[in-house]
Amino acid sequence: MTERAEDETSIAHDPVVERLLPMASRIHLSAGERLHDDGAVYFPLDAVVALVLSRDEARFQIGFARRGDAIGLPRLFVPDFPLVLATVLRGGRFGRVNAGVLWRLMAAEPAFRDRLSSYTMHAMGRYLSEAAGALALSLEQRVARWITLCRRALDDDSLPVTHDGIAAALGVRRSGVTVALHVLEGNRFIRSRRGRIDVLDREGLRAFSATAARTPGKRQTGLDGLRGPRPDRR
Repeated sequence: MTERAEDETSIAHDPVVERLLPMASRIHLSAGERLHDDGAVYFPLDAVVALVLSRDEARFQIGFARRGDAIGLPRLFVPDFPLVLATVLRGGRFGRVNAGVLWRLMAAEPAFRDRLSSYTMHAMGRYLSEAAGALALSLEQRVARWITLCRRALDDDSLPVTHDGIAAALGVRRSGVTVALHVLEGNRFIRSRRGRIDVLDREGLRAFSATAARTPGKRQTGLDGLRGPRPDRR
């Protein structure tokens, strides 16, 4: 078996991806490029993509896609579903299946249509849950959560991201992201450099991002809920 065949076989663990992989064309996208909203379904082979839910002027970070994930399914079933902006974070190869192929496949195989529909409903639920959850977080916590999820998706503590990139993903001002990063640096969770963020304390960052408001009517700042002074990790 060739190296390419071994790599693609290793990601065909989900029945949906496994069924679509043989009929997909292959494309390569570089970091910073955006997937086209052309009705096709894309799935990363070795790339990582940041996903943002967009409706009018509002934007919500809803997660990251990597190998084994499919991008673009919700609008196949729900045409007026909010736009999902997909920006390549780590460049690499993608499989691409256009909508016409998918509709013909679903018409020929009702069982696959049901499976694809179930997969899509699950994805939509995750997207909307992540977007709704952001409403309970302060900006500092939203930035912390974005960095936590990004680190997990890239499997790397050194992240090639900018203040502008985070601001675009969260739909907020760059100045707000800069202030939030200063808060996270002050707690020694991260170190921010030009065009890069280094994660210094994974667990601390994750716990900080999960400290949402518990009391109705009260919105906590990113520092509320932290107990006592943090130990000096220098």
